Amino acid sequence: MVYPIERNYINMGNARNGRKLVGVKFIVSHDTGNPGSTAIGNRNYFNDNQPKSSAHTFVDDQEIMEIIPLDEMAYHVQAQKPADNELFGANANSAAIGVELCYGGSIQFRQAYDRYVWYHAYLCRTYRLDPRTKIVSHRTLDEGRKIDPEGVFKANGIKWERFIKDVYRQYVSRQ
Repeated sequence: MVYPIERNYINMGNARNGRKLVGVKFIVSHDTGNPGSTAIGNRNYFNDNQPKSSAHTFVDDQEIMEIIPLDEMAYHVQAQKPADNELFGANANSAAIGVELCYGGSIQFRQAYDRYVWYHAYLCRTYRLDPRTKIVSHRTLDEGRKIDPEGVFKANGIKWERFIKDVYRQYVSRQ
């Protein structure tokens, strides 16, 4: 299955400053932490409110929506956290794509998860990243403060290791 990707970029402001990434070195997996919020709902929130945070892409059971161009910075991990630099030699906000999973409410988890897996594999193919070593959870980068997306995965019977295997399986299938 190949899913369409909608590019519906937010305006410039606090959430999108237009600065370029130094290159895509890894992917950070997140969940919204806001059950029931959709991809378009998140896009509109970031566009209208312009908080000093953001992510590149939101995935729900209906769509994959890029709200910040993938060659621009997004603020999806606290800059002062050292784990991203230790693991990848770069700050996540300047060298990683942030992908958010929408869940809960009327969102069908399985369909959202399938799109989320597919999109991660798509990014790995596009940027020549090994999904077994170049995808990291937000929890790993901000341990003790964040649990995403592993908390939502766990609530739905999925372990982080299975997610990585699912992405790898999709990655090698070339779909």
